Amino acid sequence: MSYRPSQNPSYWTTEFQLGQDDIEQLQEFLQSRERPALEGDLVQTVVETRFRREDQRIRRELARGAIYQPKDTYQVGQTIVFPNLDFAVGAVRAIRPGINPEHGAFDVITVQFDQGKPRTFAANLKSAHKLNLAANADGMAQEEIIGADQILERYGRELRLRVREQLLALQDSPFINLGRYWSLDGLLVEVHVGHLNIAEAAIDVRGAPLATGDILADLGLPREAPPALAAFSVDLALSQDERFVDIGHESREWYLERLMPEEAIAIPRRLQHQSEAYDRSVLNVPLLQLEWELDDEWSEGDATSMSTAKLTRVEMALTYPHRRSGTVPLTQHTLSFFPVREGKRSMITFIDGRWGKRFTGWVAPDGRYVCGLSAWYEEHAIPVGGYVVLERTDNPAEVIIDLKPHRSKREWVRMARVENNQLKFQLQKHMVACDYDEAMIVAETDTASTDDLRRRLYRLAPTVFQLVDDLAPQLMGLSTQGAVHAKTVYSAVNLLRRTPPGPIFAALLSNPRFQASGSAEFSMARR
Repeated sequence: MSYRPSQNPSYWTTEFQLGQDDIEQLQEFLQSRERPALEGDLVQTVVETRFRREDQRIRRELARGAIYQPKDTYQVGQTIVFPNLDFAVGAVRAIRPGINPEHGAFDVITVQFDQGKPRTFAANLKSAHKLNLAANADGMAQEEIIGADQILERYGRELRLRVREQLLALQDSPFINLGRYWSLDGLLVEVHVGHLNIAEAAIDVRGAPLATGDILADLGLPREAPPALAAFSVDLALSQDERFVDIGHESREWYLERLMPEEAIAIPRRLQHQSEAYDRSVLNVPLLQLEWELDDEWSEGDATSMSTAKLTRVEMALTYPHRRSGTVPLTQHTLSFFPVREGKRSMITFIDGRWGKRFTGWVAPDGRYVCGLSAWYEEHAIPVGGYVVLERTDNPAEVIIDLKPHRSKREWVRMARVENNQLKFQLQKHMVACDYDEAMIVAETDTASTDDLRRRLYRLAPTVFQLVDDLAPQLMGLSTQGAVHAKTVYSAVNLLRRTPPGPIFAALLSNPRFQASGSAEFSMARR
């Protein structure tokens, strides 16, 4: 067993705590730089410093006397250091012969430590022993040790989290954090409200995001300030002012919140997921497969945890909440098409696949959607259930969006209307100009009435089971076979409540009024 604490995994994991020595070392490290440091640099500094201090402590302890090795001989009065006993130091008080059939003749030394009773140890031992050092070894290690680089490789991610949490928890902390970067309060350049007003005006005049460097050039900060620390100070000040939003992809770019569309700031009510417990074990293989195909951003289980290849093209049938909100979902299939920064909005450019027109979109990771498509949906008259196509470009901030066109014609579609505070369906002719999923297409007679009903139901909070129990029989009645596809029920329920397929499919399967009739279709149960 190693006498180095650094070789114990718990030293870097469950037991890891920043000490005052660590804090002081990090302050010295940051003070010596003219730029902020990455979180990983702080962790590397802590780990390397602890190894260095551990070596220094071992050398000091070993210098106090001879290193105890069972193979060596000792004299009465000699001082011995015992690395395996946390470098305890003792003096030899007596020596006597010892005999053991297994080891032969050897010495037994009695050692008195500073505290406690005397203890005896073997000496002049001819047989092998794990406490003996190799030839020419200096006692710094009893075996090959795991070094700082290996510790960082094994525990670096966990250490970054622990260092971050503990630095943020310090009272009256001199450390300043912004994203992955750290500096010291005393190194910051003063950025006052006048500077922030200049930054706001610059963005307003341009009407587009500005990189930190572009803003910095207009502020007139002291020339002697190191550029990286000046930029960090500006970024910190902008991040603490509610007027500004960082929407950059790889570096910081600043925009004004008041210039952003409402749906890029707050999640639209139609997209707000209302979770509800349900028995997922009832879902059969065909419905689990259908759930995966629907690729709903709020689905759970294997359907969404499965990783997908970086596709160059993906198509999806548009659901009602996204059609009405002017959004596309961020799902396992679409996520890689967009520059996603956890918890932060990003500006992108959509390119119309029909006419090449370019327009702005906004990536909203916390709501799992990309917005900015309302006008495009209206322009192309894309219905609920219409197929939308995303195509990758060489620029990660640009995405082609297209539809699957066909000649405009009137089609029989499910038409939803509000009647006596209930949603009713009937078949009605409706003009459709693109390809669509027949099981998911739905239209509505009056969007305002649907919105009013959805708000009322939000207050009443009916369960998914109740919604399915009410809507599924109506949808079955629109079919000459008296059956409805599970996708159709999913599409209809989402007119009133943002719900992924899982709870809806479970409600269909667990309702005794319905019976599965194959191919993910359901009909009324025969009594």
